[in-house]
Amino acid sequence: MGLLDELDLDAIKAAYRADIPTPVDVLNLIHFKDEEAYKWYGVSVTPLLSAVGGKVGWMGKHAESYLGEPRAEELLVVRYPNQRRFFALALNPYYVAVANRQRLKAVRRFEASFTHSPDTLDALRRCEWVLVLHLGKAPDAARRLVESVGGVRVYESVETSPIRITKREHPANTNPLVFKQTVMFRFEDRAACDGALQPQVLDRLQESSGEVSVQLYQRVPRSEALPRALAKLLR
Repeated sequence: MGLLDELDLDAIKAAYRADIPTPVDVLNLIHFKDEEAYKWYGVSVTPLLSAVGGKVGWMGKHAESYLGEPRAEELLVVRYPNQRRFFALALNPYYVAVANRQRLKAVRRFEASFTHSPDTLDALRRCEWVLVLHLGKAPDAARRLVESVGGVRVYESVETSPIRITKREHPANTNPLVFKQTVMFRFEDRAACDGALQPQVLDRLQESSGEVSVQLYQRVPRSEALPRALAKLLR
């Protein structure tokens, strides 16, 4: 089967032409097979991302699970001017033939959808620690509760469209987000977050939100996002 035969052209055309709110964020929830291989994928895709006007808003590694199963080993927010720019990257021949094959070698399980946020990424970019609420329904009550114990909301998004590119189902393809709503909060450090999320708070979160996953992530410094060989060269 050739590369073109693997693409779901009907799904791509529908998403490309869709009236999706802009700018478009892609929330990436990544579980690794080979984290070092994923870093090389990041190096290979960065020039393409820049060429289409995409920007990494925030990247964090999983640090603590307060409620529910961890959603990802690494969480990544990427912003595009619109979904057409995303497809300009994903359908670039170099990406299809080289970069995406590297990604499939590196990723064990993957969720990613087009999402929309009314927020700029400025507040999120400044965060070292981010508490993430993955929610299945409207987050108003959960947001108020976390804010009442000291969390500062820095980002909120909702899924606007799944991303389907290939016909073949695969755990490492762009599987839709299980939780359609995401709210992120800043805490000064891990101790502050631990102190705020006492059992009674988590119980109230679950009561108010139903199905919810509460996870803590720590920002990945640029040096740690690079493959070891490149990081050594830049020291």
